[in-house]
Amino acid sequence: MIARSPSELENLASDTGTDMFRTAENLAEAAVPELGDIVTVELLELTLRGEVPPPGALCGSTPLRRAAFRSLRGASGARPAYAVGDMIPNPPTTPYRQTLAHLRPRLIRELNDDSLWLARDSARARVMREARVRSLVVVPLVVQGAVLGLVALCRQADSAPYDAGDLQAAATFAERAALCIDLVRRRIQERARARLLQRALLPEALPSLSALEAARSHVPVEGSGGEWFDIIPLSGARVALVVGATEGEGADTAVGMSQLRAMILTLALQDLAPDEILSSLDEVASRLDREHEAHLQHPFGLKYVGSSCICVVYDPVTAHCSLSRAGDADLVVVHPDGTVNSPVLASHPPLGAGGQPFEATEIDVYSGSILLLNSGGDNAPLSDAQTTAEHLHEMLSRPGPDAQEILEAVRWDVSPGHEPAVLVTRTRALDTDNVATRSLPPHAAAVAAARRWTGRQLARWMLNELAYPTALIVSELVTNAIRYSTGPVELRLINDDRTLICEVSDTSSTAPHLREPERCDESGRGLFIVAQLAQHQGTRYTASGKTVWTEQDLPT
Repeated sequence: MIARSPSELENLASDTGTDMFRTAENLAEAAVPELGDIVTVELLELTLRGEVPPPGALCGSTPLRRAAFRSLRGASGARPAYAVGDMIPNPPTTPYRQTLAHLRPRLIRELNDDSLWLARDSARARVMREARVRSLVVVPLVVQGAVLGLVALCRQADSAPYDAGDLQAAATFAERAALCIDLVRRRIQERARARLLQRALLPEALPSLSALEAARSHVPVEGSGGEWFDIIPLSGARVALVVGATEGEGADTAVGMSQLRAMILTLALQDLAPDEILSSLDEVASRLDREHEAHLQHPFGLKYVGSSCICVVYDPVTAHCSLSRAGDADLVVVHPDGTVNSPVLASHPPLGAGGQPFEATEIDVYSGSILLLNSGGDNAPLSDAQTTAEHLHEMLSRPGPDAQEILEAVRWDVSPGHEPAVLVTRTRALDTDNVATRSLPPHAAAVAAARRWTGRQLARWMLNELAYPTALIVSELVTNAIRYSTGPVELRLINDDRTLICEVSDTSSTAPHLREPERCDESGRGLFIVAQLAQHQGTRYTASGKTVWTEQDLPT
């Protein structure tokens, strides 16, 4: 009798990931015909869920679930009493109940049709007679005193009955098989913990923004724990859409995902372009991995290199998108007329690979277009645009399809078992009447003209309540722009139905610094006053200089 080695049984578990039934099937197949003509594996429900069974013998009639059935090819009449997945009763005084109660193998050298235990287990008795089962060994699957299930080995009439040596070989096999099953159980438990941690670290709800009419996201239930998404409000009513997947699995991967997400959030709020965001993220990921490797400071086994990510910045004022990606992440655009296309994006290796600069792709999108961001996890990009169009055409022909329906339609185009993280958004361009722009000459008289123009524009929008604070904000920002720059100044007001945005652009790349003035200071209070009047303020750099912006909440 040949017993499988520990390394061989380990491979049976490692090749199956977290699929307990597949592992049980592989173990049963490994035992036929060396250990039996018919082999079954039955497991506790707790084991299948990845939970830790309580230590000690299994007392009572706790049912097991059939996890695997294998029979010798050509064996006459060998069919299972219970199908894989069925719950199996555990009557008293049967060898199955006894081996779980005493945690010892049970040997039935010669099966007697008149045995009382067969009468208590009529379903098994019937198929055993049909298969001409002659001899039976039942062995518990035990790890560190906890029962995971059992293995039943049968020999038919044309095989020799089991003896003491066979019993020892079966016990050795069951011991190693239990370790394999426990390995998969721990993987299931680890992935469950990773998913819980992942969902705790992801945003609880997506923000409702003027730039997006609808937004839904999907992170695979059976994912590795490293898939993430984000919608980040930016200045000027713009919004950053991010989807990514971190390489690896488990709680460590979920922690790495949260750190990458935090880095992207920090970089995006600096108003960097998508290619600049990913370039900085790429450098940080490489440096952290090098430091952890050099100093052996990998407390959680974190890994950033190999992550895929796509970052899209959408501007509702210009209906323009700028995007960049790392790895297999991708974008699909569904236009309002139902046509679908995948923009040709500059390719770049996953984060940390280095070797080439990131490039940004610029596209224009119609208002009401649907943006489908796919993390590219497990190398499973969305199907070709034509297939996506066919699946979405009927739904898009109806008025106002729900974002959840769109998300489900997109998931049809992903290979089963390889779901990436997906983010679905519908764009909305701001009406031209909600954006007002005024060019100003670089001299002091322009400040009063800017105040008057602002007052008229707010009256047109029926925002008279904000006229006084906005006039003060405009005065200070335009004054600074004229004082510290030499070129023209541009004033822009945006009413996005939620906030009033004031932007002043000039040709200087020097950013203003907010500080709290001393009591005796005769100047320097301008930005401090602006900070008291606005809910948010900041500076972003442009190709020609900078833009200083503020946001005020609209009256309720």
